[in-house]
Amino acid sequence: MKYILLSFMGILTWPVLEYLLHRFLGHVLKINTLFKKEHTRHHAETNYFAPLSYKIIAALPVCLVTLTLITLILNSWGAGLAFTLGFMGMFSTYEWVHWSFHAKAPKTNLGLRLRKHHFSHHFQNPKKNHGVTSTIIDKIAGTYLKPEIIKVPRNIALPWLFDSDGQNINPKYQNDFQLK
Repeated sequence: MKYILLSFMGILTWPVLEYLLHRFLGHVLKINTLFKKEHTRHHAETNYFAPLSYKIIAALPVCLVTLTLITLILNSWGAGLAFTLGFMGMFSTYEWVHWSFHAKAPKTNLGLRLRKHHFSHHFQNPKKNHGVTSTIIDKIAGTYLKPEIIKVPRNIALPWLFDSDGQNINPKYQNDFQLK
């Protein structure tokens, strides 16, 4: 039971780090890092994602530090591993969710709401809505902006937004998205 709880704590820790990395390394701090470069490119080219090799190289030290810290704090290799596996499982989920927001049409109401939250960050106000897998940290940190109708520039609109002729917003999404 202890390991399940620690794994769950790792899962809950990811959205906090997701928010902090995105907000501060991606937007607030004016330091030139690979993260900043790749993030800026993702904003400019909404269907661009950093190569998997970059993500693995960045994730490995985080995993090792997390594993080491939790192991030392709780004096248990199993505890460190359980927390780290939960954390990395959620990181992997984040990567898939973020990609799917850009690449695929939403299948659920929650998927649509989170997508609007994320795209309001991309297309309306990059100082707001830094969370991708959750809106909770934005609400706590005061950076939540309730997404209404998201105005998407035509030249970077995502293919799933369009109707069958590829010219207009799919009627299914007209209450949520507009072309600029």
